[in-house]
Amino acid sequence: MINKDKFGNTIYPNNFKVLLENGNLLLKHGYTESFNKPNLFFKKTPEGSFYMDMRSTNEVPMWEDTNPLFYAFFNQEIPMWKRRRLMKQELIYFYNNKIPFRLSFEFGTDESFSELNLYIDIDIEEGIFDWADGYCRVCDRDFQNEGEFCSKECEEKFEEDLKHPCRVCNKKINWGELVYHHVSYFPVKEILVHRSCHNLIHKTDKHSHLKPSKEETDKFYKK
Repeated sequence: MINKDKFGNTIYPNNFKVLLENGNLLLKHGYTESFNKPNLFFKKTPEGSFYMDMRSTNEVPMWEDTNPLFYAFFNQEIPMWKRRRLMKQELIYFYNNKIPFRLSFEFGTDESFSELNLYIDIDIEEGIFDWADGYCRVCDRDFQNEGEFCSKECEEKFEEDLKHPCRVCNKKINWGELVYHHVSYFPVKEILVHRSCHNLIHKTDKHSHLKPSKEETDKFYKK
């Protein structure tokens, strides 16, 4: 490793010491430093290559963040779901082995993700790397294809589980029927109910215990 970034800027001793520690850690875990591009580490696999880059970028100079920048390039024939799976596995490996890393601001917008309208959740501190990778989000079946669910049944179950129960009738609330109802205005206390159950609360005396007092209501609307 050298104490200069790829733009020729000198890396100060304290930062370079951290880079050396990162480099030694990567070497222990199967990465190799590039001969032609010092401070760039890589690991080749049959599907492609992973990179851990400590050469600085225009957006993040090395003295601002000494964590290696992670990215990957895959062979053209590798399907997108498998690329995402391989990247997820590598990131989880880093997290479990306490290998520092960072992701670019564009991570999750490249070709592996950009064509899909998928749920993506990333939290480096908590080790959360959640995106579609060929495993069903409901039953965890390895269906090895695009999408988040292995079947229509699993997709419907997932959507059903997301629905909230109505606090009046206790039935699940379908999309478009959900209403936030004020039980109290001072302090604010709300419950989730069906639109039809919301009408029952306000237009009948069946659920009077769920109504704010007249004094609270008058005070709220006057305010």
